[in-house]
Amino acid sequence: MLKTSLIVIAMVLLGVSAFAQDAGKLEGTVYLRSGQTLSGVIRIAELGVVPGSGIGTLLGGGGAFTVEVDGEDRTVPASDLKMLEASWANVGTEQDPSWKIEQITLTTKEGEKIVGKPTWLIHASEVSIEGQPAVHAFPLAGTDFSPDNFITKIVLGEPLPEEAPAETPAAPEEVAPPAEEAPPAEEAVEAPPAEEAPAEGEISLPPPLVSEVAGNIVGEGQMSFIITCPKCGQKIKIIIKAEAVTEQ
Repeated sequence: MLKTSLIVIAMVLLGVSAFAQDAGKLEGTVYLRSGQTLSGVIRIAELGVVPGSGIGTLLGGGGAFTVEVDGEDRTVPASDLKMLEASWANVGTEQDPSWKIEQITLTTKEGEKIVGKPTWLIHASEVSIEGQPAVHAFPLAGTDFSPDNFITKIVLGEPLPEEAPAETPAAPEEVAPPAEEAPPAEEAVEAPPAEEAPAEGEISLPPPLVSEVAGNIVGEGQMSFIITCPKCGQKIKIIIKAEAVTEQ
């Protein structure tokens, strides 16, 4: 059963290509479910194996997409198409997958959006960009099948602009703290003049003390005596003189 289905798909594809007419340059970008993008001249971009399920320069008139909208078929030829979006879903199980296109959105060059369902039974994917290897996803292809190769979007003409990343706010400039003012220099305090040291051999004696005693002083005179310096051994003569003071 598997081999028979593959042969039928191959025959249909060969039949479409054999009777295709050159539709001129049909440039655009094809987006795959894996996130891969293919840009250039689109030779084939199909979601099925029958007319109305794909576009490309190898298809008659450039091909077209036909979808069912509220029980009626709407066809948009490649010459009027701006963008196609396809939503894929596995309606089977992980062990026995069954991939289907749940919804197709066609956007015309006039800006009209047509939302519908595919009118074909076999949901597959085939992409061939001029000068690049073909990428296909046939659910009946066994181990060669990968749902990541399904077409999810086709944009004719210039590719859609990528969203610019949000600008990261600039970090606030660090403001250096004000420099601490140096404490005012303390006024220099003049040190008291150093007392001159006595020359060697001399003895510094305090100034003479003069005491006045109130009252009568009896007699006057002087006396003297000699002492010896304990450090240098020099003899010093001390004279004490008494004078009479008149009583006031």
